[in-house]
Amino acid sequence: MTWQFAAILGGVALVLAVLLWAVWEFVASSEQRRLIAARSALAQADYDASTPLARLDVALHRTQWGARLSRRLARSGTEIRLSTFLVSLVCGALLAVVVVWQILAPMFGLLAAVGVAFLFFSYLSRAEAKRREEFTGQLPDLARVLGNATSAGLALPTAVAIAADELDGPAGEELGRMAESMKLGASFEESVAELRERMPSRELGVLLSTLIVASRSGGSLVSALRNISTTLENRKETRREVRTILSETTSTVWALGAMSVGALFLLNMIQPGIMRTMTSQPAGIGLLLVVATLFVIGFVAVSRITKFKM
Repeated sequence: MTWQFAAILGGVALVLAVLLWAVWEFVASSEQRRLIAARSALAQADYDASTPLARLDVALHRTQWGARLSRRLARSGTEIRLSTFLVSLVCGALLAVVVVWQILAPMFGLLAAVGVAFLFFSYLSRAEAKRREEFTGQLPDLARVLGNATSAGLALPTAVAIAADELDGPAGEELGRMAESMKLGASFEESVAELRERMPSRELGVLLSTLIVASRSGGSLVSALRNISTTLENRKETRREVRTILSETTSTVWALGAMSVGALFLLNMIQPGIMRTMTSQPAGIGLLLVVATLFVIGFVAVSRITKFKM
């Protein structure tokens, strides 16, 4: 048991090291923001690019999967660097392997590492979906602001910049990016395409298609935007009702998953070593694989059933 205790202590020490590193990164970033006024812009950019995390970010962005993951982090709205996300994931997986390996069995240690990765990416997916829902909920206000701006005789790029200043949350941020893109020389259609890629939504697609048609051929844009605003408001209420009905099912699935994991630790606590004995026999391994497969099938089935598009 001495080496097992030492392994657990090593895992705890690893987590503490990661926490200290995160605190150091926070303090360092605060200090950098404080000193940015005393530095020139070029010197500050050189300093930021020379940090180990910045170099790791550059190396990860050169890979296809790293660039894709970076876009997902940007869409989620979480101010987390790509390198920080991956380092935290690896450290959490290693800690799960060490602790669960010693408490239950080696097989469960490997499954725990997979579970940690699943939780990280599930959190990322939920953050993306939440920000997308918040953006979709602001579309009626966006259509209303654009309609008022265009009725005052303003051009669409100017109306977008005004909406970016007036709206809060994800809509204001995304419209600000769109306005900056047009200031840098991108056309209205290119900026719209970038926005649709960052925020894929059927409601946004209808709104942006209306704006593109109006920018090309003209027409009664004000009345169209007001009609779209009313329609989007009704769709938002309907989506809220449907999501409330389905939330009970999804919460039950997550609760059952947590209870099944807790049951493993409870059984091992009641009968110490039972999980290690079970995973040492082919019949026990087969039974655990069947149960895990059924849980995965049920989780995927419920996820698909509760997923809806309007």
